[in-house]
Amino acid sequence: MVTRYIDSFREWEVHTDDPDIRGELRMRWYMQDDWTVWDMHYGDVSATIRQKWADDPDFWEVQCQGKTVNAKTTWRGDFTRWKLNDGETQINWRAKYSNQRDEWEIDIRDPAFYMFTQWRGDPREWVVVDELSSETSEAMKIAMIFLALHFSTPKR
Repeated sequence: MVTRYIDSFREWEVHTDDPDIRGELRMRWYMQDDWTVWDMHYGDVSATIRQKWADDPDFWEVQCQGKTVNAKTTWRGDFTRWKLNDGETQINWRAKYSNQRDEWEIDIRDPAFYMFTQWRGDPREWVVVDELSSETSEAMKIAMIFLALHFSTPKR
């Protein structure tokens, strides 16, 4: 994941191991400076990401390929720890260190899903390591990616 523009976190390019599969993550209402609705597309995958209530950033919803993931903070106002649930799977997603947000991981180690910035302290480029089983929904993976990006970058 890399920002499309060097000075903005409103649009991201999605790069995969397959050079033929590329995509994007972008704010839906870019011109209105609305950070509450996002769209993600890559390959044949499309997702909508919404803040569930306009005045509450502690709850998000991801809809992708017929699955819905509900994401809520573990503790209100702490955007470094999240509980994600898609009706079949629950994952605890967190920043590795509470005082910096450039590394994120799930609580279990095997199988693993984690993210980190390519360069420490620079939130414009991220590496995603996905070693989860194919049974884990794309919606769940997109939720983790989005939450890490959204809550680790400036709103500009």
